[in-house]
Amino acid sequence: MMNEPLNEKLLNTLMAQCENQARLFFGALTVRVHTNNMDILDELKAYYKSYTQPSTGEYSVDVYAVEHEEIAQSAPWIDVPREAGKQGKKEGYLDVFSDEGVFTGRWIKKFKTGMTLLQRVEKPMAVDPCSANMAQIINFINNQFINLHLREGSLLGHASGFSVNGDVTAIAAGSGGGKSTLMLRCLEDSTRQFVTNDRILMRNIGSSVEAVGVAKLPRVNPGTLLHSHQNRLRHILAEDRQQQLLEMAPSDLWVLEEKYDVQIEDEYGSDRVALSGKLANLIMLDWSFSSSDETRLELVDLTLEPEVIEGLRKRPSSFYQDNSGLFVDLHACESLETYCAALNGVRVFRLVGGIDFDKAYELIENLDAL
Repeated sequence: MMNEPLNEKLLNTLMAQCENQARLFFGALTVRVHTNNMDILDELKAYYKSYTQPSTGEYSVDVYAVEHEEIAQSAPWIDVPREAGKQGKKEGYLDVFSDEGVFTGRWIKKFKTGMTLLQRVEKPMAVDPCSANMAQIINFINNQFINLHLREGSLLGHASGFSVNGDVTAIAAGSGGGKSTLMLRCLEDSTRQFVTNDRILMRNIGSSVEAVGVAKLPRVNPGTLLHSHQNRLRHILAEDRQQQLLEMAPSDLWVLEEKYDVQIEDEYGSDRVALSGKLANLIMLDWSFSSSDETRLELVDLTLEPEVIEGLRKRPSSFYQDNSGLFVDLHACESLETYCAALNGVRVFRLVGGIDFDKAYELIENLDAL
């Protein structure tokens, strides 16, 4: 019924060409990746090398990554709305129906990279130059994991996080607030494990809150690498780039968008990654370069100041399908009241004052004393 990028017959032909297969394990979910390019599997195995624990076998999904020339450049894409403060066109979508008029899925176009992805409950598919856009393939796989947990009743949060003996501390802020940098600084304590860099899934189970991370490596700006503790991560930058960045003003470096992946296992050692735990603490970053006040942590009572956790709220992506297979309202986000209720029993703190990662590290080391 709709002028879709590829018809079902051609899709089936492309899937039949995907003779290379690998399995990835993420807790309860097994992802079987099928592709016509073995290099894609090699890159995925290297990226997810810390996630080797076999899944419980409860859920599985087959994902197809088809190496192909770019398709549907001029299709009548409908713009996906951006979140508040975000500018420009990022994604477009087209809903897909069978010849009988039955809704079957959604094509999503990434305008920056040109990647075209078909989101559906069974056999979601990426078509286009996949090997040149591995970050998009990783996000596509991770979205299947997020979808599973949202369908199970989890809330999506915008936060990084680490765990100690199964207790998770989440660090939340808007984009560019320093949550990834602070989380990596906290990993200098060898008793801590990386849980998540940018997305966290939260669900009440009995009297506690389960926190589940998303298997995506920290993807950070150069300032994080340049000023990492004892220069641990500086080597990720080329030496000439280091010199250029050292000449920049701290405030300019802070807002510079230039992303680099940090492979936790390579930089911090083996057995430093966990997928889930019990959410014990939430730290909301409310600090600033312009503040001359001392960096400090304040305990927050959400019954009096619920707005403090506004930066934690995150609406599902354009890839989210509910239990019936339908896509949700692209503008929808759970209410502040829902997030506050979900955090019942979690200690919430606000980090205020000037931006000082070493001081923040000291404060978090003594969090239990607060």
